[in-house]
Amino acid sequence: MFIQHFQKSFVFFALLLMATSSFADAYKWVDTEGETNYTQQDPVNIPAERIEPPPPPALDPAIAQHEIDILIEKQDGSYDEKEKERQRVASKAAEQEQKEEYCRANRHNLQLFQDNPGDRVVAPDGTVTRLTEENRQQKITDIQKNIAEHCQ
Repeated sequence: MFIQHFQKSFVFFALLLMATSSFADAYKWVDTEGETNYTQQDPVNIPAERIEPPPPPALDPAIAQHEIDILIEKQDGSYDEKEKERQRVASKAAEQEQKEEYCRANRHNLQLFQDNPGDRVVAPDGTVTRLTEENRQQKITDIQKNIAEHCQ
């Protein structure tokens, strides 16, 4: 137990040392001929401007927190269960979206049938026919029934 902790600590500190040593100083200075130079060492007897390293790229806190949560779940062993739960929720949301789209289409079709009594319809085989009043009323009844059953 102690050895594992020691090994992890050693690796952490080694990585920390490497990370801090990678931020070497950079200097910008102009020589006697007027040329701008960039070096890692401060020039002797020449005024130089120290260049600060750029800040690290911004990371969205929500994304970072999500990645940390996933790592914690993997360590706890609950990742698979939670991933299945996330997939179930996503599936349910997609199903709900499909249901809403189905209801929107049915309401739109109902409005079309109610507003256009003598309209033509295209059959699946491509033929265009004009609905009789009985067929139109039957379609309206069927659509209202579908809306009542599936759309609350």
